[in-house]
Amino acid sequence: MDMTSMDETSKPSDVKKVATLDNALHAIASFAARSVELFKKIAELNLLKSTLEVDIKTQADTIKFLNEVLCCELDNIREQFEAKLAQVEISKAELDQLYLETSNAVSYVQETLHYFVPILKWIVVKTHK
Repeated sequence: MDMTSMDETSKPSDVKKVATLDNALHAIASFAARSVELFKKIAELNLLKSTLEVDIKTQADTIKFLNEVLCCELDNIREQFEAKLAQVEISKAELDQLYLETSNAVSYVQETLHYFVPILKWIVVKTHK
């Protein structure tokens, strides 16, 4: 449901509900996209600066921790919008949509962690030559 499908007879509370849900989904998608972009930049830096004297285990632990923090932040965003949506009496279907999109966003961010494995392996091989 979007703003264009609403007619002139829609209640102001319905318009506010749809706008809030759209804002929530946009915020979640934007944060997930920025998180994935952040991991891409970290990967590029790791490839360029693979001769750093940082322990590879420390690097992997830091990347894993950052991933966990970003996933928790996505859940925090969902909770904030859920509280706003509760004020405008959101339906169960709309709440389910919010949970589903948050779950998808968390999955995307978690997938980026798997892309680091080959990069970290390459760094290990390169530094042990």
